Amino acid sequence: MKKQCVVIGLGIYGMSVAKKLTEEGVEVLAIDKNMRLVEKASTFVEKAICMDITSIDAFDKLPISDFDIAIVGIGEDISVSILACLALKESKVKYIIAKAGDEMHKEVLEKLDINEIVLPEEYVGILTAKNIIKEIHNRKGML
Repeated sequence: MKKQCVVIGLGIYGMSVAKKLTEEGVEVLAIDKNMRLVEKASTFVEKAICMDITSIDAFDKLPISDFDIAIVGIGEDISVSILACLALKESKVKYIIAKAGDEMHKEVLEKLDINEIVLPEEYVGILTAKNIIKEIHNRKGML
């Protein structure tokens, strides 16, 4: 049986996650309130839905608990991110990954017991530094 993931929030981060998961054979349900983004995602994901997820019962009509992993790609609007995470918790999703926009957002998500919290800018900064160090070592200390 194919693994299933739901991606909520189709900004740059969420869209990238949804696309890569689909390319790797994962069945993806993409959700966003922006129809333009939903239409874009619908060209490659299994299913894309345009909906507002700001209420606790937002997922009542969707089989969200059937999904193995939920990714909340909302980092800019902390209240929407928190509501999405709470709704996913209420829906008994097994594993939740959430994007945090800043350290305060990360702390709130930690208090909600989110399985994995991603700070994309921090991650990319570390990755960039590792690539620079690798390049320095490859060139024997010279850039």
